[in-house]
Amino acid sequence: MSEQGMDMWSEGSDTEVDAETRSRGSNRTAGSEGGDDGSLLSVYHDTKQEGEGEGGDDQSKHEDDVSYRLRIYGTAETDEKGGRNPSTRVGSISKRLSSQISRRSSSFVESMPETKAGWTVLVSALLSAALGYEMNLQRSLTQPPITIGQLPKGSAIASIHSKMSSTPDSILARNIQPSLFLGTRGIVSSTAAYLLGGPSSSAEHIRFREIITTAEDGATIAIDWEVPVSKRNAAPTVSQDKRKSDILKGPIREPVVIILHGINNDSSFGYIQSLQRCFANRGWNAAAMNFRGCGGIKMTTPRGYTGGYTGDLRNFVHHISGKLEKGVPVFLVGNSLGANVMTKYLGEEGLSGTLPSCVSGAASLGNPLAINSSLVKFPFSMVMALGIKKIILEHWGTYKQMEDPNFLAAFRKLLLSSTIAQCDEAAAPYVKRNHPFYPYGGRIGYKNGDSYWRDSSSYRLVRHISVPYLNLTADDDFLVSEPNRNRLGFLVSNPNILVVQTRCGGHLGWQESPPDSASSFGATSWADAASADFFESIIQVNMERNGSAVNKQINSDGLGSWSPFENDSDFQQMMKVEAIASRKELHSRL
Repeated sequence: MSEQGMDMWSEGSDTEVDAETRSRGSNRTAGSEGGDDGSLLSVYHDTKQEGEGEGGDDQSKHEDDVSYRLRIYGTAETDEKGGRNPSTRVGSISKRLSSQISRRSSSFVESMPETKAGWTVLVSALLSAALGYEMNLQRSLTQPPITIGQLPKGSAIASIHSKMSSTPDSILARNIQPSLFLGTRGIVSSTAAYLLGGPSSSAEHIRFREIITTAEDGATIAIDWEVPVSKRNAAPTVSQDKRKSDILKGPIREPVVIILHGINNDSSFGYIQSLQRCFANRGWNAAAMNFRGCGGIKMTTPRGYTGGYTGDLRNFVHHISGKLEKGVPVFLVGNSLGANVMTKYLGEEGLSGTLPSCVSGAASLGNPLAINSSLVKFPFSMVMALGIKKIILEHWGTYKQMEDPNFLAAFRKLLLSSTIAQCDEAAAPYVKRNHPFYPYGGRIGYKNGDSYWRDSSSYRLVRHISVPYLNLTADDDFLVSEPNRNRLGFLVSNPNILVVQTRCGGHLGWQESPPDSASSFGATSWADAASADFFESIIQVNMERNGSAVNKQINSDGLGSWSPFENDSDFQQMMKVEAIASRKELHSRL
């Protein structure tokens, strides 16, 4: 071989040796990073690669895939196609999650204090943080209500609004400070209104029940009264028997406030009794009306209450008006579904011009205005359905007296329903209703749930309300805030209506810490005080408009007789709505 060839061979050999040396050196370096025996691993891999060739590369790749599955999924099992085995995925994820929770739980337990003093410091810190957050939330929600209305100059409603907002401490001018933990969250506020009990019994008031029977179909209605027997913080000036007799037989000398409860409730709920005590403290008679089938009274007719039947309220108002001393006013307060019934009643009576002259004003709390049970969300829809089924089961002995097999089949279907919308759909053809025009004759059934919802929605009649009317809603009312706000135009179209919206309050809650209270944990209802102030302002405005001063003569019973109007005919003329002559015109106005 020539020298030139030898040199070329030598250079090529050196190049190959250097490349191999560098390759083995890099393998040793990688192996040495993993431990002292990295050089042995390097030799092993080199030998394996030299002996197996391309097959060795495939085996190494296969081992890398297995290692990957072990590291990521915790198992190397694969399905028939060579992919991840779905049957082991849940198990591997569960193992990893359990391992994570175990490690974190162990760390959490180890971080807990070991001494009593340490626990005291930890608990105090947590409570302080929670209280600080709650107080910041309370401050952010504390603000005065928003008032919306036409308020025509010189009108009664404008004068009433002026009295309710004339000073910084007036109910519509001052801030509403929600009570800590109860009033700052709508769902908590609403739950407290339903579950917390009312005020305890008082020596200044008496409670008793009156049972009335409607003339239309013989339904039995329970009225729970709370009336004052003395002036506040004073000894009783009249016997309880005398006060009870005045209410049951007449004459009634003090203002009467009729209170209507919400769906699946009765007069025993805390928010109803709170309203009663608020009005009784002002010297008025509070009558909580239980819908038929509610309040523990056995049903005497297989027709229960609905959101659109106003006949029972109409009968009770006429029952009360016949026992009033001349000039004594009657006020109405409706809550939730009861507010819808009350509003529909006032609209019907105003439309036909038949509202009794004693009815002087009304307050609506949490009124949906537009009823559509299909829009009620979970879980409230199911809870309402359970309440309806509970009432039906309690009175099933009365319902099953109906001989119509379709009636019983419909109510059996109702008992199997899971939502309030399904309950309405099943019962719609058999529920009681009334004609919206005088003489408000009774009728039975609707075509379907949609027909029932439309007929029961009180927003269609609010423009015909002829007395001062206060509509209260809260922005965080998860049940009626949206439908009420969507019908705001119907409300403000009537100059007799004053709309008040609050930042917080939930559904019928409105727990607040009043400004004159030193504590931030109060649970009194702002809506109770607002309703009472509204009625008080109506009384004052009516007195001023009739040119009479307060004429409250103290009688031998110490409570005095109520005589706010020197000329009752003037008041009747002022409040009376012109009757509409023809039924055709009535239909066109609707």
